[in-house]
Amino acid sequence: MELELVRLPNGVRIALDPMPGLGTAALGVWQRVGARWEPEELNGIAHLFEHMAFKGAGTRDARKFAEDTENAGCVMNAATGYERTAYYARCLAEQAPFALDLISDILFEPHWLPEDLEKEKGVVAQERGEAFDAPDDRVFELHQEALYRGQALGRPILGTDEALKNVSVETLINFRSAHMTPDRVIVSIAGAFDRDVIIETATRRFGGLANKPAQQSAPARALAGSASETRKLEQTHLVFSWPGPSSSDERIYAARLLSEIFGGGMSSRLFQEVRETRGLVYAIDSALDTLEDDGRISVYAGCSADNAREVAEIVRDQLELMAAKGPTEAELTRAKAVSRASMLMGVEAPSARAEARVSQLFLRDKLSDFSEIRARMDAVTCEQIQAVAAKALEGPACAAAIGPKAGHGALAAFEAK
Repeated sequence: MELELVRLPNGVRIALDPMPGLGTAALGVWQRVGARWEPEELNGIAHLFEHMAFKGAGTRDARKFAEDTENAGCVMNAATGYERTAYYARCLAEQAPFALDLISDILFEPHWLPEDLEKEKGVVAQERGEAFDAPDDRVFELHQEALYRGQALGRPILGTDEALKNVSVETLINFRSAHMTPDRVIVSIAGAFDRDVIIETATRRFGGLANKPAQQSAPARALAGSASETRKLEQTHLVFSWPGPSSSDERIYAARLLSEIFGGGMSSRLFQEVRETRGLVYAIDSALDTLEDDGRISVYAGCSADNAREVAEIVRDQLELMAAKGPTEAELTRAKAVSRASMLMGVEAPSARAEARVSQLFLRDKLSDFSEIRARMDAVTCEQIQAVAAKALEGPACAAAIGPKAGHGALAAFEAK
């Protein structure tokens, strides 16, 4: 078998990625729906919908569903983001059709009882509390709220107690009906599996899904600004961000290498300058966060309140230096080596591979060989990275801080630049 894309007559796509030598498979169903499609009064419904997945489905109640899943040796889970919701499993090759049937039951024949829904709202509230108690998580939520304030993208994926009070079983049914369309559904499997049986199972379960007009989400509008939260903590937690390419932009390869050089590892500029040379932080790193129509180059740092302002100034200075002079050839070579190794490690993992195929289909509607992606990464030049850094500095820039009030001076330093 070879890498293959199968399109059902109604438009549902099936990505088949065999991996010789394995005895297991990673598979799932991904939907192009998430928190950015939620109206404000139903903030959190996409995540709550995913939580209700394991309350029983098809002929199985919640206990029977869990027992049958584990009796087959399957590990199953789900996840919700701003743009996608995933239901996925890892299993033995021969159990892959069974696992796909279970996921299909979740989507088409869920057991949604009002009493279970109210219990799960309580579980989500505890999850929200756990996230709030973790300042290194909470600071990113604050940053997201400031960056996309007044938009669905600026509201928390976990929702709020007030909004979730508006969610009933009928609301869940309507949400599923509005967003369960063939063009938004991808079945992806990687590893060891019987091709014909997987296609037959996917066709039987998803081939009858009816086409309907898709609901569009509002375009992302990144805004300049900052947000802070005063807490009695030992450290100040900081997030800074600037514009970057979207997930479908060809500049994404240069941006990923920029992030690696900027703050991706122990040899990165930020780690060496802020931690090794000056000892101002325990943790500092950068990342490229992308949406379909927007992207951000972000930096996270954890430091004492007394050091926060200096950290902010150095981060900005280092990005300005990158925009002015670009990376060195040695930095670029090292970043490419790290990125190449990371990609190859990922493609050896069935779960990462199955998810990568989904991204390819949602963004470009085709499957790409990983050697093609590697070639694009290898072709990036210092000048292209410098151009991404310069574009980032045009803004809008956004920042967030959590911790002692003294550390919030970092935001003033960041905004003053």
